[in-house]
Amino acid sequence: MFSPLKYIDVILPLPLKGTFSYASEQEELEVGQRVVVQFGVRKLYTAIIKRVHDEKPTDYEAKPLLAILDEAPVVNAIQLQFWEWIAKYYMCNLGDVMQAALPSSLKLASESQVIIHPDFDGDIDDLKAEEEMLITALSNQEQMSVAAISKLINTSSVFSFINEVIRKEIVQIKEDLHDKYKMKVLKVARFIASDELLANTKLTHKQMAFVEAYKQLNISKIWSVADLLKETGFSRAIFNALVKKEIFTIEEEGISRLLKSSQEIIEDKQLADFQEKALSEIKTAFTKKEVCLLHGVTSSGKTELYIKLIEQQLKQGKQVLYLLPEIALTTQIIKRLQKHFGNKVGITHSHLNNGERVEVWKAVQETDSQKVKYPIMLGARSSLFLPFNNLGLIIVDEEHDSSFKQHQPAPRYHARDAAIYLAHLHKAKVLLGSATPCVESYYNAKVGKYALVEMHTRFADIALPKISTIDIRKAHLKKEMKQQFAPQLLNAIKDTLSIGKQVILFQNRRGYSPVLSCGTCAYTPNCNSCDVSLTYHKWNYHLKCHYCGYTEQVPEVCPSCTAKDFSDKGFGTEQIEESLKELLPDYVTKRMDYDTTRGKNAHQNIITDFEQGRIDILVGTQMVTKGLDFDNVALVGILNADSMLHFPDFRAYERAFQLMMQVAGRAGRKGEQGQVLIQTYDEEHEMFALLKANNFGTFIKNQVEERRLFSYPPYNRLIGITLKHKKQRKLDEAAQQLVVMMKKSFGTRVLGPEYPAIARIRNYYHKNVLLKIEQEGSVAEAKKILNTIIERMQNHSDFKSIRFIMDVDPV
Repeated sequence: MFSPLKYIDVILPLPLKGTFSYASEQEELEVGQRVVVQFGVRKLYTAIIKRVHDEKPTDYEAKPLLAILDEAPVVNAIQLQFWEWIAKYYMCNLGDVMQAALPSSLKLASESQVIIHPDFDGDIDDLKAEEEMLITALSNQEQMSVAAISKLINTSSVFSFINEVIRKEIVQIKEDLHDKYKMKVLKVARFIASDELLANTKLTHKQMAFVEAYKQLNISKIWSVADLLKETGFSRAIFNALVKKEIFTIEEEGISRLLKSSQEIIEDKQLADFQEKALSEIKTAFTKKEVCLLHGVTSSGKTELYIKLIEQQLKQGKQVLYLLPEIALTTQIIKRLQKHFGNKVGITHSHLNNGERVEVWKAVQETDSQKVKYPIMLGARSSLFLPFNNLGLIIVDEEHDSSFKQHQPAPRYHARDAAIYLAHLHKAKVLLGSATPCVESYYNAKVGKYALVEMHTRFADIALPKISTIDIRKAHLKKEMKQQFAPQLLNAIKDTLSIGKQVILFQNRRGYSPVLSCGTCAYTPNCNSCDVSLTYHKWNYHLKCHYCGYTEQVPEVCPSCTAKDFSDKGFGTEQIEESLKELLPDYVTKRMDYDTTRGKNAHQNIITDFEQGRIDILVGTQMVTKGLDFDNVALVGILNADSMLHFPDFRAYERAFQLMMQVAGRAGRKGEQGQVLIQTYDEEHEMFALLKANNFGTFIKNQVEERRLFSYPPYNRLIGITLKHKKQRKLDEAAQQLVVMMKKSFGTRVLGPEYPAIARIRNYYHKNVLLKIEQEGSVAEAKKILNTIIERMQNHSDFKSIRFIMDVDPV
């Protein structure tokens, strides 16, 4: 029977505006399903159905839908609403959001091949001549590209032809993915012989011995082939012979790549009085507000409150999303949550492979007896895009952290702000937690937009660490410095280690040295593609650009003057590690930075070794500052505080204060009061007085007042526009033209154009323009005007090659 033609609007994983319409006679079309469509001349893509309707496009002929990939939708209606909001709010395309949201194994990456359908019975009597020709060709070469079929059949409408043979279930599209998802399989041995078969089958002595050895094992257990051979001690050849004689069979079973907890579930800790009070206040706040900010000093036990709130949501049959800024933090938190919730906790982050990501995606979607397989999901910012259908609570831990902001590529979303909108769609609550909340969040709480709950006491009444500064200017003048260490810091490290305690040292720069220069002519090796000096990495004797990844060998002689007089300036974590091994050879020093944590379980291994006392001194970048909980750390050293303070950014003081307060919070979390020593050239800086007094309130008050004077958040909203081009003159012209057009609408709210501190990256010059919009102004209207201006410029022949990058609420 003839099916009426339907039309679908689809989202393609491409940086293109809007959706695209396709035609189909299929009945079983649902919003959120993946479909294969043709886009362009010969390109095939996986698209997501956004709308099914009967409205025929008026300005073009809709191409036919080629195939449906899913029986059920992989993306739900709330996710699609969320995608739309992300695209609109952060001024990007729906395709950008789809690209970020879906695991790559759920996206078809063109170069698609056609194969014979596995259910095709081989009956060619009713086939057309072209269809017969295709089947013959596929019988000889298994698969063919669309272009090859077009030449074979000699038709201009090859996609219509392929669509027809797909509909008849003669062929199907092979998803030729770069990272195609495959279920992980385990080869299982099954004993299938009856007593009668055993008696009537001639077995060798060794084969009979194998059968007897198997019967002595726990035969109710499912044995993998590998484990069975290991346990019985027999060779693979003997087992294969028994398979041929049908005594055993080998079956493949799909197994999950996902995390399983083997920990015993423990009872909840008894909350302290101040924690009980805070928990009660949060519950009350959620009856009035959608968002609550929990400001608790380091080691006040915020995680225990999270656990109580998660329990409450699980009792109501709800899902919980627990967001963390860095995967380094997931190691400890996952253990703590698993102790309470066992295998109800799922985890996702950037170190998972594509197979694992697809399994996490499906696990969040799956239901088992009306209960979601993973009611608790723990993850970094991208976990916002998982297919939740019943969220009750989103916890954003360390909410101040800049790692929640996506910088490259689009969508440039902020996970904290996006989480608040996602919770709104699910009618869920959001708990923001931090010892050092960001200025905007704290301001929103103080003016009543969010609820505010504070804990000023550490758990078990442990004193906050004692913070002291060391004037390294004086130490340098007196020539007392031993490599990177002032005598006070080095003595404190020795004293701490001598009593069996551990030390964390923080230096916010990786590598051995940020600059290598010639002592004779001052030549400094720079990156060929970026306006930045190359960082020296001593472990592999390489110079590396930390912006584009370019590397080169350290030159034997200076290319400028041929002198052999290279020396390093400044220091990174690698140099500190080397110095400590030289100064304190009896103790184990390890570093935790980007270079040492690239392996899949590298974070976990370093943290576990430190927790279990196998490392005495941990040297690290920002990774060591964030939420890690170590019982035995008595001393924290900050080696160069000034590099964080003197940075050309209105958030520099806020970031420096947060980093130093957070890393200080790693000291003295159990037992005696911890100690924090900060090396600086500027002891009199006002920030250090506030840090020593743990006076977060005054610091925020000062910051808010400064921001008000200079029209920065929270009083104004910001939209950053970065222009990129390989030719500097062309970029200057475009940037000037953009500012002229913007000032006609926005006047003095426009700042720039200005070159950033590093003006050229990967051979592209950059220029920045900043738009400030008052809180009472319409941000949506400003975005509309801005879009119109940029579209006009992109349509201008002189500026077509300029790239415009929009960054809403830059961090």
